[in-house]
Amino acid sequence: MFKAVKRFIYLLQLDNYSLGRFWHVIVKKPFSAEQARQKIIWTPKLALIFSTALFLQLAASYLIARPLVAHEVYLGLFPIAFLFLFILLSFFHFLFLSLAVVALSPLDYSVKGFLAARAKNKIRVQKDLKIIGITGSYGKTTMKEILATVLSVKYKVLKTPDSVNTPVGISRLILKDLTADKEIFIVEMGAYRRGEIKALCEIATPDIAVLTGINEAHLERFGSIENTIKAKFEIVENAKSDALIVLNNDNFFVRENYKFHLGTRGVDFYKATERQLDYPAVPLLGEYIWGTINACVIIAKKLGMNDQEILRGIAKIKPVPHRLEKIENPNGITIIDDSYNGNPDGVKEAIKVLGKFEGRRKIYITPGLVEAGERIKTVHNRIGESLNPVADLVILIKNSVTPFIAEKLDPKKVIWFESAQEAHASLPNILKSGDVILFQNDWPDNYI
Repeated sequence: MFKAVKRFIYLLQLDNYSLGRFWHVIVKKPFSAEQARQKIIWTPKLALIFSTALFLQLAASYLIARPLVAHEVYLGLFPIAFLFLFILLSFFHFLFLSLAVVALSPLDYSVKGFLAARAKNKIRVQKDLKIIGITGSYGKTTMKEILATVLSVKYKVLKTPDSVNTPVGISRLILKDLTADKEIFIVEMGAYRRGEIKALCEIATPDIAVLTGINEAHLERFGSIENTIKAKFEIVENAKSDALIVLNNDNFFVRENYKFHLGTRGVDFYKATERQLDYPAVPLLGEYIWGTINACVIIAKKLGMNDQEILRGIAKIKPVPHRLEKIENPNGITIIDDSYNGNPDGVKEAIKVLGKFEGRRKIYITPGLVEAGERIKTVHNRIGESLNPVADLVILIKNSVTPFIAEKLDPKKVIWFESAQEAHASLPNILKSGDVILFQNDWPDNYI
């Protein structure tokens, strides 16, 4: 009983309280014995939803049990009937959680509006604060981390932590951590549908807007690549009128669509192959990183940093955890942790990195990508085609997408596992000294 309730709570939070997505998982896998890989975070919102759902379940148990024992002869059985019904209804706790989300939605909307209004007012007072907004289908976090490292050489910088990129998360950060001494605020802006980046820009309107690239990531939620393009370009359409616009010229969808969304507005492009300074070596894998650094140089110069300050900042760059992060195992095994990368362009770059380890056995492990929508087969076929000449062994997790990868692979190279946990537990029996293993993406528990 308790495990079922805990799982429903966990999945609801994992789906960011989206009832459509929550119910999709419940219908597909109503009861699962698989162990959750993350922990429930008991935010005030989740605590209120659960409390409301629990009250509704108690009320339902009471209302059903009461008529069953209405006669005086059976009145003494009421506690037993009530307890039995409460336990039984626990296996349908997802119904009460859903009702609680609906019932509390007006309050939730009001709280979000209140937090956003307070955050806007606080930013409005800090006249000299420069806001840098970053969005894209991929590369947002890496851009944010490297940019913060470079700019921190000269300025006091606040950046959104981890994956905080929603209106509530950003508003709370502004109210809590945006102090008067901060000179630059770097905001990672995420979105799953049109209008969400616009809403973020209304809270923190960018003085500098960065678009890192557009691809099929989250296509299932956006509905089409056209919607994705329109959603991502909201960051430049809603930046300040004199904002610096920095775009990735290596990305086809950015390059082909920027004129429509910007008109005659000036743009600064960056490319991975055009280094602006004599950069020092950096401890990061992937050719794309030089494009990111070039973008940071453009921004740093706009903000008044000289070449020496910029180069000092670049020298301080560290690997971004779980994004092509190289880890040397004491047993002579090289691990490339790319488990936070779940988009087609990132996968393509990761496979290129794996291919550079010549003369070593190369192993690739993945559950595939999520939310590729109508392009799901094409995207995963391409992964298989790219992997086949590079990897010596491909470890696939059985789900709805990995068969499309396997279609383009030599079957002798493929090992299948029922779950990621099972695959990881088997690695000591698979790996040997000298191997290079790339961990590509990690599916959350709300995907099937």
